[in-house]
Amino acid sequence: MHVCLDIRKVDFPLFDKPVVTLGSFDGVHLGHQVIIKRLLDKSKEKQRMGVVVTYEPHPQSVVASLDAPKLLTTLEEKLKLLEGLGVEETVVMNFDDQLKEYSAEEFVRKILVDKLKVGDLVVGEDHAFGKNRTGRIDLLKEVSSKYDFDVEIVSAFYVDDIRVSSSRIRREIKAGEFAHALALLGHGYSVTGIVKRGKGRGKSLDYPTLNLEVSPIKLLPSDGVYSVGVQLEDQSYVGMMYIGPKPTFGEENRSVEVHVFGLEKDLVDAKVKILIERWVRGPMKFDDAQQLKEQLKSDEKTIKQLYSNRWSKLY
Repeated sequence: MHVCLDIRKVDFPLFDKPVVTLGSFDGVHLGHQVIIKRLLDKSKEKQRMGVVVTYEPHPQSVVASLDAPKLLTTLEEKLKLLEGLGVEETVVMNFDDQLKEYSAEEFVRKILVDKLKVGDLVVGEDHAFGKNRTGRIDLLKEVSSKYDFDVEIVSAFYVDDIRVSSSRIRREIKAGEFAHALALLGHGYSVTGIVKRGKGRGKSLDYPTLNLEVSPIKLLPSDGVYSVGVQLEDQSYVGMMYIGPKPTFGEENRSVEVHVFGLEKDLVDAKVKILIERWVRGPMKFDDAQQLKEQLKSDEKTIKQLYSNRWSKLY
């Protein structure tokens, strides 16, 4: 997949009447996937390039930073998911103070028409853009005639009568409804982090962990133990992850630790991708380290049973 970073800085035409969709696409959830599929199908029908336009950082972090949400996907994760859907061209708009001030029609004229040379626009029924989100479907239909491009509206997607949206998925994750969040996402929930050296307690319990430093803008699931897939150094493993404080040791700071089954390497400063699969149990306080060790053994047994014969080969 080719990625163009901020088309405002490109001085020559990249496309000839492409089929375009635009949005934050945080999570690349099932609703987003329906829009992307329609984009790709239409681009084949019209034999034109299909282009996804997204933003970095998330618009809310610029428009109202105090209310900015934690993200379901970092830019790197989002681009990987888009590529997996078959997207060949993505434009990442730098959402800055200048872009924030574009009126809806100004955005259409300067970005969609002058830069992208849009031929067809495919958007969800609730799509909004431009200053104060004044660019709605009615305006799009109006300006599309003025600037000679077609607009197709994709209906919202529902799972069990629940409308799929990034904000709904965030609420489910925060509420500890992880399995339901995954059902709305339509794929596993990944977390990427850098391994930092810890205090070595896990090793003393025969359960050494990778202590992960995760982007502060990433939304983490609620505290507890999870079964996870682990991808590092082009190898895939299964393990168990703990998110939360360490009450047994009197530590209140929230941490992210992963024990990888069968891994015996020092991976400090390595980049690790975690695919969180299932919630196993909530956080617990133990009377001593031995009691904690026994619980870890039980957690390991539970997770290996979940994966059965494929526990060592998730991907």
